[in-house]
Parts: sequence; C-alpha cells; structure tokens
Amino acid sequence: MQACRLWEGDHNVESGLYRLPQGLTIPRHHHAFWCQVFVVRGAMRVQADGDDKHTITAGGYYFVEPGDTHTETALDDTLLLVTCEEDRPEFRR
Repeated sequence: MQACRLWEGDHNVESGLYRLPQGLTIPRHHHAFWCQVFVVRGAMRVQADGDDKHTITAGGYYFVEPGDTHTETALDDTLLLVTCEEDRPEFRR
C-alpha cells in the first residue's frame, strides 16, 4: 500500500490518499475514532464484525464508527481518500 499524506495538523484530523493493489486485504482492525473512506478509483469490500460484506465502488464512500472492528479488501487496483480523526499530542494546540 502506498500512502500520500495530504493533511496532518491542527484539529485532530488527518487525510491522505492510499493506493491499494488488487487483492490487498487490510486485516481485522478498529480505529479509536471515526474514519471516512472515499473510493476515488477501483472497488473495496468492507465487512464490519456482525454485518454483511459491502462493496463500495468508485464515487462511493463508507464511514467507520469509533471502535467498529472491520476488514477491508481491494477488489481492483484502488485509490482511496481517507479522512480520520486522530488524537495525537502533536495535533493538540
């Protein structure tokens, strides 16, 4: 996975572009805070614990609630715009 950070700074938010090759699976994980993922190109399969699998294609997005455990798989070569809340000391004013 290739990453290009677009924003890390004030307001406890980070944003970046992520390029995932077809077939790459991001193993089961969770985020302490919210995370919004916009599929710029390609397609992602997303499955949160206890939910059905969802396919999100280019132009679509998904939102991960804080603490939701999930798995993500790139169904094609995929480009994502990811914006997440972060609570890191360097983000605090």
